[in-house]
Amino acid sequence: MRNDALIIDDLHHKYDRQEYSNWVLNAINLEIESGELLGLLGPSGCGKTTLLRLIAGFEYPSKGRISLNDKEISSSNRILSPEKRNIGMVFQDYALFPHLTVMENVMFGLKNKKNRSRVDYLLDIVGLDSFVGRYPHELSGGQKQRLAIARALAPGTNFILLDEPFCSLDMHVKLKLRSELPNILKGCNASGLMVTHDPEEAMSICDKVAVMNEGKIHQIDTPINLLNNPKTIFVSSFILGNNILNLQKKDNSYISCLGEINSSGLFNSANIKTMSISPKFISIKKSESGNANVISKEFLGEFLIYKVSINENILRVRTNINNLLNNGDKCSLSINKNSYYFLYPGAQKVYF
Repeated sequence: MRNDALIIDDLHHKYDRQEYSNWVLNAINLEIESGELLGLLGPSGCGKTTLLRLIAGFEYPSKGRISLNDKEISSSNRILSPEKRNIGMVFQDYALFPHLTVMENVMFGLKNKKNRSRVDYLLDIVGLDSFVGRYPHELSGGQKQRLAIARALAPGTNFILLDEPFCSLDMHVKLKLRSELPNILKGCNASGLMVTHDPEEAMSICDKVAVMNEGKIHQIDTPINLLNNPKTIFVSSFILGNNILNLQKKDNSYISCLGEINSSGLFNSANIKTMSISPKFISIKKSESGNANVISKEFLGEFLIYKVSINENILRVRTNINNLLNNGDKCSLSINKNSYYFLYPGAQKVYF
């Protein structure tokens, strides 16, 4: 039997009462199952923090409702105060009490200060059991964030909100801590919602990811399904980093700036206007007779990423590090064999 920890139903929000102003959040619907970590992913200004504030109880929704553990906690005419929601919060700047020790920070929210069993358990699973007497300034960034997570879970919280929890950590610490987070939540039988603008971060550890832009959720799905079946152009661009190209119909085929595409057997092909293709599926070759020009390049591990101008389009192309071109070089582009792309509207996956 399915057991939902958090349900958001037709949530709308704006910060003023003007009818003509845009919704900051528009028709938000999502469910987080018990024990599930959901990533809320989107660019800055898309409404992620507003949604977080509504769940936490810092704002009244303009329309819709929020329920937690089968109890309505927010609607347009009723709101449960934040301290009564039993929701833990973890911030990017830790928000620890500097004058309290590790142990005192974790115990701060406990009603029964004598019952230390959960505190001891949490300090053990976050790896701070040997640092109980230290103060926050004596801890590393990763240890501070572990302490913030332990403090949020200590009062028996089974739902936790994480607001960009890893953005202030260096890469090594970030990778280690984010890999540990799902196990920490599962060890406490807790569910969570993690806000981030980093697709890699959300896709790497979350059970599901909600992709958001301009106050709307474009798709909620597992990481694998998001990669294999991006429902909208925005999801395809933001999650996969794909190039978005306009298409022109010519007779019974479609033409992009990369040439003719495979449109055989497509459904509703008359409506197709756009294609989305990964930088790794585009070949680049230096050519004096080519119709493209290299604008810039950057090293990305074992690959080079070229930014290329072609027919008033700017494309990103991934190639191996031995395929060296310089800024300003003329080149030709083509679609690799045995590759695929998505066509919109319809999100049809087509193999080339």
